[in-house]
Amino acid sequence: MVLEIRGTAHPPPPRGGRGGPADLSAAEIASTNMAGAPLLNEHNPNERVGTCLASWQGTDGSLRLAARVDDPAAERAVRSGHLRGLSLGTDLIMDEGGDVLFRGQQECSMCAEGKRDGTWVSHINNVPVLGRANASKRGARSHGPAQPPRSSRAAARARACR
Repeated sequence: MVLEIRGTAHPPPPRGGRGGPADLSAAEIASTNMAGAPLLNEHNPNERVGTCLASWQGTDGSLRLAARVDDPAAERAVRSGHLRGLSLGTDLIMDEGGDVLFRGQQECSMCAEGKRDGTWVSHINNVPVLGRANASKRGARSHGPAQPPRSSRAAARARACR
């Protein structure tokens, strides 16, 4: 069965500048078009699990993505929660001094946890699968998408997705 997902592939750019050479600016996020790009398992070019359908700049400035997962094993892993992270595969063209001249997105990967905070699948087949529940009496309302906590085990899995 084919699975359609949506999520955040890149968080909004930080105000103080890039955190790393592959981090995108607001202009780069706004001009990114991932339609037709491969969706891979953990950046492995031999494990294509689907296709990116569209990308757009979210209202918060993030890079949002819609994709179709058509690999049965990946579909099961997404449904079970094992593959809910998103990670961009960014090609960098640099000058001799190491300054980046161009950043281009060649693929997006499903992974256990993306390197960047907040890069999660938020919808599966148009059903929200990421949320937050607050337990205090004052703040007991739901406040939109959650940032799942990074555990030491999750951090180890994230290293494999870099």
